[in-house]
Amino acid sequence: MRVLTFFLRVVAACALAAPLVASQARAEDPSDLQRILDAKLVRIGAVQAPPWYQKDLLTNAWGGLVPDIMNEIFSKDGVKIDYVETQWGTAVAGLQSGRFDLLGAYNATPERALSIDFTKPMGSLKFAVLTLKGDADAYATWDQLNQPTVKLAAVDGAGATRALTPLLTKTSWVVLPNSDGMYLELESGRVDALVTSDVQISQYLKVRRRGSMTVPTPAREEPTNIGLRKSPDPKLRAWLDARLDALRADGTLGRIWAKYVQSN
Repeated sequence: MRVLTFFLRVVAACALAAPLVASQARAEDPSDLQRILDAKLVRIGAVQAPPWYQKDLLTNAWGGLVPDIMNEIFSKDGVKIDYVETQWGTAVAGLQSGRFDLLGAYNATPERALSIDFTKPMGSLKFAVLTLKGDADAYATWDQLNQPTVKLAAVDGAGATRALTPLLTKTSWVVLPNSDGMYLELESGRVDALVTSDVQISQYLKVRRRGSMTVPTPAREEPTNIGLRKSPDPKLRAWLDARLDALRADGTLGRIWAKYVQSN
């Protein structure tokens, strides 16, 4: 009986101590920022969607507008960047699960803001239309696109798709998992046009030298941001905001954007 009583006391003491130990462990956990700086490593989600991100299939190295900005943010602290391939439609889950720490060129929508945090804008974009069938002026307004006879390709989870599908309810949407699939639909003639950012279409026109782009009126412009995991500790978001402010002030952000976006 004495042995049983002693055993029960030990179990009770352990049960009482467990929350204290867990609480202390949580308190000692480094912030996301400190973890990145201490490890000298940040994991960044990357979507194959030029010019935001573009993977070199020979070297597996990532380049593009977002990698250029990320290099400017982290290089001064000697932090190595590890790119983790993802898709726009699954990026929130990737951030929440800790598969990667950040995702650039991610629009801060109210729906996404319920699940993840966002930095200040790293730039802005306009939603635009690209067609290979004649002049894009045929789609000069959103009303002209909002017709059952118009087949419009878009990428699942992309900012343009999320913003415009509720607006263009009559359009015949063809939603693809990635940008390669979207462009293939257009080039094969299975759709009349595609909708994405003016930044992405500008890159297509620069490389392919075919097609016609328009920004339908009224123009719909949105900031684009860096997405990160929600955290009670705001240090990482504040640090990224400060870096973006500095890059904007010294003209670095403007120079990077000008490198990838052509005037139309």
